[in-house]
Amino acid sequence: RSGGRKYLDGGGARVDTGVAVSGGGAVIELHLPPHLPRGSYTAMWRLISADTHEVSGSISFGVGQDALAPPVAAPVADPLGLVDNIIRGILYVGMVLGVGLAATCRALWPWTMALRSTRVLTRAGWALVIASTVAQFVLAGPRLLGLGWSGVVHGAGLSVTAGSSAGAVLMLRIVLTTALVGSRRWWGVTGVAARSGRVGRAIAAVLAVGLASTVAVNGHAGVGHDAGLATAVTTLHLLAMSVWLGGLVALTVIVLPSRHADRLREWSAVAFACVAVLVLTGEYQAWRQVSPVEALWSTGYGLTLLAKLGVVAAMLGLAYWGRRKLSPATLRRSVPVEAALGVIVIAVTTALVAQPPARTVYGPPVALRAPLDDGRSTAIDLSTTRHGPIGITLAVVDAHGGVLQPQTVTATLSSVDAGIASLPVRLDPAGAGHWRSTYASAPRAGIWTLQVTVGFSATRSEERRVGKECRSR
Repeated sequence: RSGGRKYLDGGGARVDTGVAVSGGGAVIELHLPPHLPRGSYTAMWRLISADTHEVSGSISFGVGQDALAPPVAAPVADPLGLVDNIIRGILYVGMVLGVGLAATCRALWPWTMALRSTRVLTRAGWALVIASTVAQFVLAGPRLLGLGWSGVVHGAGLSVTAGSSAGAVLMLRIVLTTALVGSRRWWGVTGVAARSGRVGRAIAAVLAVGLASTVAVNGHAGVGHDAGLATAVTTLHLLAMSVWLGGLVALTVIVLPSRHADRLREWSAVAFACVAVLVLTGEYQAWRQVSPVEALWSTGYGLTLLAKLGVVAAMLGLAYWGRRKLSPATLRRSVPVEAALGVIVIAVTTALVAQPPARTVYGPPVALRAPLDDGRSTAIDLSTTRHGPIGITLAVVDAHGGVLQPQTVTATLSSVDAGIASLPVRLDPAGAGHWRSTYASAPRAGIWTLQVTVGFSATRSEERRVGKECRSR
């Protein structure tokens, strides 16, 4: 997806004349007026990717002069991001009540379908799904255009959202939810309604799967390699979560408070099946989004995933204890706690989906050493090992670690993997024998070579190459 793009001159004034997107959205062209005056300029962009995350960046260049410094403008903020995350959490709650609770009550405790509490909770779930989807549709355009709340108030970007693939998915979700609501009249189980009840339940199951897939495709699963398989797996994950948590809500609020709590062993088997699906699909999602394994404890996504696993493990421990002493009295103590932990799982899942995948942000800093002659060497510190802007600091030291002061230090970046023969790296003196580049860049992932040339006199220099891998895939 595209987003906000602009050129700014050195004084902060906007100078671009338009934008063109080609290559299926992969190429963005910012048009400049002819005969730009001498000075430094910064090209800035803020994109909303296909998995709804913000990607922003900038690059400086000069007309008639060097761009003396890296861009200093603050990244474009997304004031609607937090609201969008909250809406996504509301959507998950709607799925739990409108799909999970309704399915478990219909399959295991059909007598609850006539109760007012069941109808209220199920209808509340459907209402939350529709309301959150409408809210996402309204917010998508202003987020895409970077307009903030003013865009929401004026309804800006609705036509942009309606013409996008994400907008089509949101509209399909509303249609499927409406159809799911309408199918409830054929959920009968006795008499003449029995056959139509079976057909209605089959239709409802298909609609529920379609509804879950619209939630899955507008997230991490909808982009990257094997997006089709990932969407199917995430759909199963979402359905299993909805049925498990929905069943816990049904037990807590409807079944256990009644005088005839029945089919508890059947529920135990259903819960076990849901957990098995959650574990298998969760492993696939982790394999796809967390790479390398060190990113699991080195990125926000990985740490949030570990927190989710911890809460789920606590729920499983309670479920195991309740299964060993399977009785209404025992479950009245354990199930409410499980349901409360389920609310935490929804909150953590919302936070997890809001973060960029670990594989796209992992890139720890690294310290390298390139030997020179006479026991001297170049100590190099890289701020990151993922593609994109890289801060480079280096110093030439003697055999005892003392900092030397060479006459010149130059460097270039190159990568066979990325098809880039040479990118100049500007190094400026940083005091005390150190040199620093604040806007070196490895624009693509791959194995990169940093070539450093150190000059100790006008006629003698030492050249060393240091290879590094940009871990972002």
